[in-house]
Amino acid sequence: MIKTTCAAVLETLGTLVIKDVELLELLTGQVLVKVLFRGVCRSQLMEVHGARGDDPWLPHLLGHEGSGIVVAVGDGVNKVKSDDEVILGWGKGEGLDAPGAKYMHGDQIINAGRVTTFSNYTIISESRVVKNPAGLSFDTAILFGCTLPTGAGMVLNELKPSSDSSVVVLGLGGIGLSALVALKAIGVKMIIAVDVSEGKLELAKQFGANHVFNSSMKGFPKQCSI
Repeated sequence: MIKTTCAAVLETLGTLVIKDVELLELLTGQVLVKVLFRGVCRSQLMEVHGARGDDPWLPHLLGHEGSGIVVAVGDGVNKVKSDDEVILGWGKGEGLDAPGAKYMHGDQIINAGRVTTFSNYTIISESRVVKNPAGLSFDTAILFGCTLPTGAGMVLNELKPSSDSSVVVLGLGGIGLSALVALKAIGVKMIIAVDVSEGKLELAKQFGANHVFNSSMKGFPKQCSI
């Protein structure tokens, strides 16, 4: 088993330090993954800068979306095995819900949640790992760890619009675009996209938005009467 890995450690709020940390033996329900790609979610940036409030877990690892290859599995893990290509995500899925991993740097304990991805190797709970579908590239797979299920999930599980609905998507980051794609996929006839980036608005049109509006333009929202 891999003994050490390079990781980005949040030492104090606002301070990320790159250091080698020691991996401990896998516990029941844990999976060791070689991380190939990872995404940077805004919620993680908020956590780095203390925008989510006090952080009782410092120092700790970060990152909740990624893709990679399974290196080893702990007792009780049945969903994946060594050499499986996998997606890592924050949403709880099937499998054992193992506790967050602990790492060491000398005498210092480095905490981690059930999924972290800002390291070359990471220990993940089986419940946060899913097999990567055949043919899906690792760089695209990371979108299924957070961006797509969050944006599409809001549409499919919360909003649940009918096909004759008119829906406005405010903000075309990864989550907004994912919501737009889901709206198009279920046949919503009127999709309106709003952002300040002309590039993102152009992409929204390619993804199926019926109308797009740049909210930084003078006169908005008066000119946005539909």
